[in-house]
Amino acid sequence: MLKNLFWLLNITILIHGIFSPGTQSFSAEKISTKIIVRVVSKDAKVIGLGVGGAFVRIKNLETGEILAQGKQEGGTGDTDRIMVQPRRRGETLYGTPDAAFFQAEILLDKPTQVEIYTEAPLSYPHAIQKGSKTLTLMPGKHILDEGVIIELNGLIVNILSPSPAILGEARKKYRVAR
Repeated sequence: MLKNLFWLLNITILIHGIFSPGTQSFSAEKISTKIIVRVVSKDAKVIGLGVGGAFVRIKNLETGEILAQGKQEGGTGDTDRIMVQPRRRGETLYGTPDAAFFQAEILLDKPTQVEIYTEAPLSYPHAIQKGSKTLTLMPGKHILDEGVIIELNGLIVNILSPSPAILGEARKKYRVAR
């Protein structure tokens, strides 16, 4: 008896799966989907305007269409929270009022796989690092608060002494002397 009931349940589920439309239906109408991206320095703070901010581009991987792009602007975040306090899973770390971010509002009519590409720090071309993350956006399912975090490696090194101009002159003399 139990075997027959189990068999009947499996057949019912199979028939339902074949003849019913997908578990999630999407309309031709495009739905607004908001997303926040935060570009951060590895094991450090949010990349803010003090170093030129970060460039962010969101691209539809299927079509190649650029869905949104712009500049991350704002401050570097809460130093104590990011650099001093112990971290707990799920806790907001970067999503504080003074932390830089890039926000986009994208119109989607179906789940869409995107690549989020970043470059930073924009004011220091010699130190630019690039990074990306791939994810699927669902129409109407906003990614806000902490947002999508993209971590970049790198350091900004400025030579203070001797000045870069003096180093340039020394290189010229060295090349001539050889």
